[in-house]
Amino acid sequence: MQNFESMNMDHKGFPIVSTTSHQIDNRVGLVCHYQLENGSSQFVFLDVKNGSGAILDNSLNFFTESFVQTLASCNGLVLLSGYSGDQACYFVINPLTKDSVMIPQAGVERRVVRVGLASDGSQFEVVVVEAGSPKSNGLEFQFHVFSSETGKWRKHHHLINLALSSLPELEFQELTTPALYSNGAIHWELGGYLLVYQIQENHCQLHEMPNVFPDWSWQSTMTYRRCLCESGGRVYYCYTDFDGFHIWDLLKEHEYRGSIYASCDFKKFRWRLVHSVMHEGFMSKHQNFFGCFYEWEPYKVAPIAYSEQAQTIYLQLPGSVVSYKFDTGNLRSMCTYSYPGMNFNCCSFLSSNASGLHNAQREKDLLTDGETELHLPLAEIATLPL
Repeated sequence: MQNFESMNMDHKGFPIVSTTSHQIDNRVGLVCHYQLENGSSQFVFLDVKNGSGAILDNSLNFFTESFVQTLASCNGLVLLSGYSGDQACYFVINPLTKDSVMIPQAGVERRVVRVGLASDGSQFEVVVVEAGSPKSNGLEFQFHVFSSETGKWRKHHHLINLALSSLPELEFQELTTPALYSNGAIHWELGGYLLVYQIQENHCQLHEMPNVFPDWSWQSTMTYRRCLCESGGRVYYCYTDFDGFHIWDLLKEHEYRGSIYASCDFKKFRWRLVHSVMHEGFMSKHQNFFGCFYEWEPYKVAPIAYSEQAQTIYLQLPGSVVSYKFDTGNLRSMCTYSYPGMNFNCCSFLSSNASGLHNAQREKDLLTDGETELHLPLAEIATLPL
């Protein structure tokens, strides 16, 4: 366990969890943010193994009385946006120690289009992407990077060949795709593209998403859900559309050259289709299960995580989270949650690459009952003051 350096602010750094030594590839971690009607929130952490059931990790769960939004989870940390007094800020939370760091927002002059979190096990960085002025040869971005090592913001300029019209003017936080940190880079979905920013090298790339279409500017109003997730060290993009739900694998350059996609422009399109399941066949096979929950509509299906080793996708449905195994076709309920009226977006999930961060004894304890059905929100939970 290592401590952050002093952050030149009114607090010290806090211990960060390194997941390297105890990471289990077939374990998936889920972070649940349940927003109560009064604006407070519960954060619940689930461990899932091979799609066999969700185990509640009570040591990580916490409650906030103030209004916050979840932006990312990385290496055992959670990035939130909220307020300190009347000033907007970011919070980086260590759920294991219940420590938090408040970070004033970066000095941006234009629109913030994306925010992400990176952590290597000894320090963290918050990255804010600001969309600048359009140029004749592309769109100018500024990357504001806050380092826990220095306690300061730094910024970098990049010119990207992306038309300003591709960026939606308004996006609903509940429908955006959370950032993913993997292999030293933060990945964002942005206007029908994948924006990849290598922090240490200060290098960014832009690739078309597999579901890109010409008029992507209205994507922010779509309720079809998407997620970026990591499995086995690889980046996957999962999304739902009118026809079904689909999983694509982000290819590395040496893999791309010999693939069936080699005729495509590698700098633009770098994806391989892994799975595609049509809603019609999926519903007909599991009609009894879905009949208990709701009338089927595609926009109510939200992919939240994928395990390549377990061949399992995790889907959020109104009132439940389920696992679907591609090799067997089995569907299993992992947990349920209540929601007022039609607002099933009050409960959101994102995958966490910090699963399996516990010691050997706790690993054993967590796996004793894989059939437990969890019901959210929880009645009692520790309060974390922000």
